[in-house]
Amino acid sequence: MRLRGKRHEFRMPRSPSRHLDADFFSPTVLSATDEWPSDLPKTLYEIWRKVPEAHKWIHYLALYAAAAAPFRERPIRMLEIGVYRGGSLKMWKRYLHPGSQIVAIDIDPACQQYDSPDDNVHVRIGDQSDGEFLRALVAEFGPFDFILDDGSHISSLTIASFNHLFLDGLESPGLYLVEDTHAAYWRTHRDQAYSFMDLAKDLVDLMHSHYQERDSELFFRRGAPERVESVTVPRICAEISDIEFHDSIVLIHKRRRENLPSTIHPPAAAE
Repeated sequence: MRLRGKRHEFRMPRSPSRHLDADFFSPTVLSATDEWPSDLPKTLYEIWRKVPEAHKWIHYLALYAAAAAPFRERPIRMLEIGVYRGGSLKMWKRYLHPGSQIVAIDIDPACQQYDSPDDNVHVRIGDQSDGEFLRALVAEFGPFDFILDDGSHISSLTIASFNHLFLDGLESPGLYLVEDTHAAYWRTHRDQAYSFMDLAKDLVDLMHSHYQERDSELFFRRGAPERVESVTVPRICAEISDIEFHDSIVLIHKRRRENLPSTIHPPAAAE
């Protein structure tokens, strides 16, 4: 999708150079290479290289294999945002459990050709930022176990998809994966100052909301008189268990929780 209207430059929101030694910023050269990574997952690679139009950054394959490992043992419902020429869709169909249902969306009507209900592959045409369209999609096929956003990579659209899908379109436990997050640093994809990477970093703070008004471990210690019985937090705090940042990929693990974490302080051993 071509970005129209104003474009925004990436600007570092904080100043890490004020807090890190100068050695952290010494010039270091990264060189192009044709070597294959040592952690290349053979099974996924063999599937990927035999799929026409399966364009991917090579280092994604190891991240995919690790992320999808729990989903290969059972049939799941997967949603992929972005179809392009169907290569990734075919790769996932061949890699995941054969009973899995693969759903994909794209704004390009030509992608409808990859719809194959007999193979449990379903393609719907619509805008990834359209809440009504996505709610209808979840009602028809979801909620999903695994959502992968490989769509427009435009800041506002990627954030909109997360808004519409994470809470009510993703199972718990479930995985929300956004790839090509390097686009957040390119003017071609920043239609607003706040990018998905900015959101992902803010989600780290939101995930820790229950600590922010309690400044001592005693508030969480079992048996301590200071221990709080409950803390009111934003819903998103109770929905996220882990956030992983990798080169160009962010994984947000959804696992709904109802309880506060706690600590234990064993009594001193009797002399």
